[in-house]
Amino acid sequence: MESHPDTWFRYNMYGYMKATIGRVAEFMGIRMEDTFMLQNVTKAANTVLKTFPFHSGDAVLVNSLTYGAVNVAARATTAASLNGAQTLSLDINFPINSEDEVVQKYEDFLKQHPEVKLVIVDHITSPTAVVMPVKRIVHVCHAHGAVVFVDAAHVPGQLRPNIQDIDADFYAGNLHKWVFCPRSAAIIWRNPSRQHAWFRPLVTSAFEHRGLHEAFGYEGTKDDIPYICAANGIEYINRVGGLEKINEYNSTLLYKGVTYLEEKWGTKRLQVPDSMHSLYQCIVALPFIPGFSDFKETPAVTQVFMGKNLELQKLLLDKFDVQVAVVYVGQELMVRVSVSIYNTMDDIIRLADAVLALTKTEALFISDAGFIRVF
Repeated sequence: MESHPDTWFRYNMYGYMKATIGRVAEFMGIRMEDTFMLQNVTKAANTVLKTFPFHSGDAVLVNSLTYGAVNVAARATTAASLNGAQTLSLDINFPINSEDEVVQKYEDFLKQHPEVKLVIVDHITSPTAVVMPVKRIVHVCHAHGAVVFVDAAHVPGQLRPNIQDIDADFYAGNLHKWVFCPRSAAIIWRNPSRQHAWFRPLVTSAFEHRGLHEAFGYEGTKDDIPYICAANGIEYINRVGGLEKINEYNSTLLYKGVTYLEEKWGTKRLQVPDSMHSLYQCIVALPFIPGFSDFKETPAVTQVFMGKNLELQKLLLDKFDVQVAVVYVGQELMVRVSVSIYNTMDDIIRLADAVLALTKTEALFISDAGFIRVF
C-alpha cells in the first residue's frame, strides 16, 4: 500500500477485501453477501443507530449491562433526533438466577413500552462477561415489532454461534479481540431475510452507488490493512490447533485461575448461571483494599479521578506490571479476568499476589498532583 498507494486504492484493494470477507464469513458461518467490514462494533452500532428511520415517539432499548460507548451513542442519537425519539434502559441486576429471568424482563418491558422500535443487546457483555440468551431475546423483540442489533464484540474467536439461527436484524463482532487481527477490524452481518433499505454506511463516499460492499469498503482514504489481515488471524487460529483447542485451553485456565483467586482472596465470582459464563472472561470480586473499597464515589471525584476502579487498574499496572480490567458491579469493585493462549497460571498468581499486597498496605494516599503513593 505504501510503495504504490495509487495502485492499491484504485486496483488492488477490492480483490483483497473480497477474499477477506469471504474467509471471515466462512469462519463465522454466514454468507459473504450479507457481511460487511468496518473498524469496530462501536462504529457498527452507530451505523445502525444513525441510519435507523425513527418516527415520532420511537424509542431505543439498551440495558444496564450495555457497553458504555454504545449506550452513549444511543442516547446521543435519540437526543439529536427531531421527532422526540428517546433511549430507554432495562435494569439487569446480579445475581442472575436463570436465562428465563432475563428473557422475562424483556417480555415484561416491551409489553409496557410498545414505543421501542430498536433494541441493542450484547451477546457477551463487555464489563461483566455475561453470555446473554440472545436468540430468545431476539425472538421476544421481534414479537413486539422491534429491530434488533446484537453487539457481539467479544464473540468472534470465543464462541461459534449459529448467527442465522439467532435471527437478529444485525449482528456485529470485532476481529481484533479474539481472532488475533491487527486493530481495528470488525464485521457487521445484515440478516438477508430482514433486509432494511435504510441500512447504509455511516460515511457516505464516492462508491455509495456501487452497492453496500464497496460503499462500506471505501469511506475515503484510510488504512484498510487490518481488514485484509483478518484472514491471517483465522489462519493463525488453525495453525495453533483450531478454535476448539483454544476454547479448551482458555476455558480450563480461566476456571482454574478464578478458583485460585476465590481461594486466595476469600471472594466469589459474579453469580450467573453456568450457561451465561463466557469461555475466556470472568468477573471476580476484590478483597478489601484500603483507599479503594471504602471510597464513596461522587460525581465530582469521578470526574477528576476518572473513577476509583481506573485508579486501581493503573496502580496495578504501574506498581506490579499487572494489566487487568477493574470494574464496578453495583458499588462493588471487581476484576474482569481475561485469558488467551499466551497466558499461563503464573499470570493469575501474579495478579493474586499484587492484589493481596495492596490489602496489606497501611494507607493509600492521593496527592494534590493526582499521584498514588503506597505506604
